[in-house]
Amino acid sequence: MTKTQEVSSTVVKAISVINYLNEVSGPQGVSDISKGLGLSTTIVHRLLTTLKLEGMVFQDPRSKLYTLGTIFLDYANKILTEMPIAPVVEPWLMSLRNNTGETVGFYMPTGQMRICVLEYESQQEIRRSVGIGKRLPLHLGASGRAILAFQSPEQQERVLGTLSVEERHEMEHILQEVQNQGYATNEEEISSNVAALSVPVFDKQQSVIGALSVSGPLFRWNRQTMEPYIASVIAASKEITDAL
Repeated sequence: MTKTQEVSSTVVKAISVINYLNEVSGPQGVSDISKGLGLSTTIVHRLLTTLKLEGMVFQDPRSKLYTLGTIFLDYANKILTEMPIAPVVEPWLMSLRNNTGETVGFYMPTGQMRICVLEYESQQEIRRSVGIGKRLPLHLGASGRAILAFQSPEQQERVLGTLSVEERHEMEHILQEVQNQGYATNEEEISSNVAALSVPVFDKQQSVIGALSVSGPLFRWNRQTMEPYIASVIAASKEITDAL
């Protein structure tokens, strides 16, 4: 192997570590990453040491576990600032926030997770707040399932393959329901006393690129009270797709 090939191989392995930390849930140890990627613990430890020096991973000083570094927040902010989709989506988020009175966000998939990339909080005193940069699994919550239900079978399999047999069967039924009705809902699934309505957003090729989500406190926003707004959220999604 030439020096160039060796460096290239190291870069690929380093990227695989970053991708692994991005896709899994929660902090990871060296042995976890080693098993997940099929690399020796020695190689993983060496890669993590370099990535840590560059701010790309963070190691908790107490648990010694690793997560993605805060430098990716800078990357995310730059992407959001320059992302061509933001100017198209934001007016609709504001409009839906004003019409429903609840917090409205836009989520995009990243591996087996989705991330809140845009958010307009409710102006009411008691309100739901997610936070830009919040990452959650695709199979949990309305916005995750609004995305997952319309992804490719291969991507769905990567997510569903991590679930138990019983959980998988239940999730397959839920995803089929989301596909049929064109939207997803949940009540107190991730956070107590919180409910959400989410609709997928597509590009011109009809590939799902994200989801609009309206969420709020359960006493004010629930499956009954969100019913009159389903059509308007679906219409907003279609308008965004047409504008992209």
